[in-house]
Amino acid sequence: MQNNSHNKNHGLNPFSPQHPAQPEYFADREKELQSFREAAVNSAGLKVPSPKNFAILGTWGEGKTSLLYKFRHVVTEELQQEIHCTSIFISLSPETCKNWEVFAKEFLRSIRSSIVSTNRLSKRVREEVAKWELNLNVGVVSAKRAPSGEPVSLVNALQELWMKHLAPSGVQVAFVLMDDLHYFPLQREESAYLTLRTTFQELVNRKCNYSLVVTAPTLLFSTMAEIAEPVIRFFEPLNLEPFDARQAREVIEVRLRSVGSKVKVDEDAIESMVRKTRGHPYILVFAMHELMKRIGAQEVVTKQTFEKAWPEIELSLGRTIFEQRFRAASPAERKLLIEVAKTGEERVAPGKFKRIKGSFQLFSRLEEKELVIHHERGSYSLFHPLFAEYLRHQESSGD
Repeated sequence: MQNNSHNKNHGLNPFSPQHPAQPEYFADREKELQSFREAAVNSAGLKVPSPKNFAILGTWGEGKTSLLYKFRHVVTEELQQEIHCTSIFISLSPETCKNWEVFAKEFLRSIRSSIVSTNRLSKRVREEVAKWELNLNVGVVSAKRAPSGEPVSLVNALQELWMKHLAPSGVQVAFVLMDDLHYFPLQREESAYLTLRTTFQELVNRKCNYSLVVTAPTLLFSTMAEIAEPVIRFFEPLNLEPFDARQAREVIEVRLRSVGSKVKVDEDAIESMVRKTRGHPYILVFAMHELMKRIGAQEVVTKQTFEKAWPEIELSLGRTIFEQRFRAASPAERKLLIEVAKTGEERVAPGKFKRIKGSFQLFSRLEEKELVIHHERGSYSLFHPLFAEYLRHQESSGD
């Protein structure tokens, strides 16, 4: 009965935390969007190619992919009266990143299906790309270098695409949007990141205006600074942060407006929500998704409404998110996580847990899994304070 009442009074629930925000639901990140818009217009207007490359950085659930989707929308929709451009989107995975050769093949194969252009160019670009003949023999897409020292495969193929098809169809700049860069084979093939950088540098040298935009965990760039430092300088970092109350309000209102909902969330409720979620984008949207299921016919959500629903929301968060993330840790890692939560301290030093065998290595492994965050002076925190509450419950239940 409650669900029927909800559907009758409020319509659809636009808060879906399982998926990145589509452009219609996107809110805030104005500083990052402004930097990108300015760079896009500038890159398109330069006669001698000099595109800016971006790395969208953040921890789990902070909206990296959502912002990448928005960038695609910006260049192909919002700026279509100013520039002629196209975007090539590729979502990386362990399977597509087994080595450079596999990555290059999958990337080149995906171009026809993933390329999106400004409306004025879309037909011409599709027609030109359809003519593109691509040789995917192993020798052509290998990561090995020619005697000149240039990476052969990807450079030559993308140069051909630009010179014979994109530029003649009117494209001023092509954005290569690459999601989940951390799947690149860092340990198995440490040169892969350097090869990626060299590839796009060489394309610019050959007068091909490709701009590379990637998403990656913040930790990845810290790691690359040690083994592939030139890659860091190749990108302008866009470091995502949690939402404050103003940003959270915009996130909530944009989604409610998108479905014509009459529900209003008052300022005190938003501030309470931000305090409990710490403004974490994923957890904030999750909380609103659960709240919308519980408010029935109520059209004004107050602080009291939210805090009354919060215990159930927190339980659902534990069952749906925290349990899954906890189970991804090894038994030894789980034990350490619980011990960290038991201290009640927001930040801890690994030296405090010497009684746990290999604690320093365990902290590093947990950081790689984005279950803890590394701070200055070698301290760590759990990835979210609510995770600490979940972990203390696991300890008390004997898990």
